[in-house]
Amino acid sequence: MKKLTFLQIVAAAGLWLSASVPAQAAGLDDGQILGIYIQVNSFDIESALLARAQGTSAALRKLASHVAADHIGVREAAYDLARKCGVTPTTPAGRVAAASDHAAAMQSLAALQGAEFDKAYLRHEEAFHAGAIDAAKKLLEPAASCGELRAHLHEILPAFEGHLSQTRAMAREVGSR
Repeated sequence: MKKLTFLQIVAAAGLWLSASVPAQAAGLDDGQILGIYIQVNSFDIESALLARAQGTSAALRKLASHVAADHIGVREAAYDLARKCGVTPTTPAGRVAAASDHAAAMQSLAALQGAEFDKAYLRHEEAFHAGAIDAAKKLLEPAASCGELRAHLHEILPAFEGHLSQTRAMAREVGSR
């Protein structure tokens, strides 16, 4: 597989949802919304665990641990919501491209070392969380029919916005912005 540039990593992070959902947003059912939500949280858990293991600064590893723990909790809550809403999480077929983009971004991040890794990870996370917040607000929450799912998507936004804020602050500190 070819090595991606920093810009390609950031682009892949930003496209985590946009490739297939906007055209389908109105037609998403709660099971598909939860499938996408679980997939995306899994992506961020994976990248955060990589940063926890490979990050050079203690502050970055601490942020990555926090992000991983939060997203593990959110993913567990998504499975609970599926039970409450009486649906089975299903990943729409169009999400294969997002999984492929994520795998390529992870491979590129894993190949980096030192400050280069830290900066690329922070750029990846900034784009990822900005995309997640936008998608939750504009696509997933409005399409949800289960009230508990819609409420959860609305209530979780401040935590995702907190991750974005922390990532941006750290990115400014290490000069990756």
